Amino acid sequence: MPQNPQQHALADPKRFRTIQDLTQLRPDCSASIEDMLVIDNGLLLIIDLSLIGNLLNPYNSPIAVYVRTHGVIVCTNVHPEYRPIFWREPFLLLPMSCDLNENLISYADVGMAVGQISCASGSLLFMPVRSDMPAQLGDLIDKALAKEPGMQVMLPIGAYRVFYEQFEPAQDSDKERYRNIVVRKQ
Repeated sequence: MPQNPQQHALADPKRFRTIQDLTQLRPDCSASIEDMLVIDNGLLLIIDLSLIGNLLNPYNSPIAVYVRTHGVIVCTNVHPEYRPIFWREPFLLLPMSCDLNENLISYADVGMAVGQISCASGSLLFMPVRSDMPAQLGDLIDKALAKEPGMQVMLPIGAYRVFYEQFEPAQDSDKERYRNIVVRKQ
């Protein structure tokens, strides 16, 4: 964990791995999700995908097309408890690795906590909030944010790429349990 904010970034690009293509993980979802986001008004939605329903089906609905075009879906560990989200340009960090429970506070030495998120389903949607969002999708998101974990984070305008920050797993452990999610400004 970073100990000196002058010497360390919030995340280490040497550990970055590309996120998965959902067509390989779930061919039936009809979604080939990019790992790029374009934020043009400063707001990024982060929400547990299960909270806004089965919006990728049917695959050709206006909502599904919009989410596949503008959003990024990332699989992560199941975390029903809240985890902080940190920002320090150029990184937005969601510390999701299972070995960080006691060490989460040390990230605050390097970045600013900008919110918190939980993920009971193991899938998060990252999507810029835009004026061209279909009204039905906006209504689903508003209802979900009113009662469930999820949030909108204010970020500088620009292009972002989503990565896993992969740590070395404990012996005989799933590597998926030892990674954070990083959104990096390009």
